Amino acid sequence: MVNFRFPVAMFSLLLVLSPMIHYAGAHENLNSGDESIGNYEVQVATDPEIPSANQPFKLSFRILNYQSASNLLNSFNTKLSEVDHFRMGVRIYYNNELVSTIPVQDFKGGEWSTSYIFHESGNHIMFVDLYDVGPGGQPLTFIYNISVLDVFGPLFQYIISAGGIACFVLLVWVIITNKKKKEKPKA
Repeated sequence: MVNFRFPVAMFSLLLVLSPMIHYAGAHENLNSGDESIGNYEVQVATDPEIPSANQPFKLSFRILNYQSASNLLNSFNTKLSEVDHFRMGVRIYYNNELVSTIPVQDFKGGEWSTSYIFHESGNHIMFVDLYDVGPGGQPLTFIYNISVLDVFGPLFQYIISAGGIACFVLLVWVIITNKKKKEKPKA
């Protein structure tokens, strides 16, 4: 008879522990986004992934430019590269009211980050205005939703992780007790 306990236990362990493994990436999953208009793409990301109300967080912007290939054979290829410099301003709305702005500024390079604080939990709408790039020098506006939780937001992740660990401990306990039962000599 084939013993499937070890592979099943390892697979179960993998399933239980996989939500607790965090990975590093250029942009987070939930409160990040990118939008393309014309030849430009603006990427927005927050760190931590879900900001808490009245807590500072890092707000990052990255501006990319699509440049067409030079010959007909490569006309379907596009090259995505960061811009050398850009002019940008940000308007932030909450419940259809303007709550904050980041004034129009010139930035060197294609990335810019700032520390920011949202004072209300809920969905904030961010209008990112990229200046001097649209037709006739008009600004292009990119729209993003940023979700903000109250201070207890990270507790959900801890509760899920604790449940996964408890499940793993229970699984190991069952396997060990079953093994001890089988090892006892019969009198």
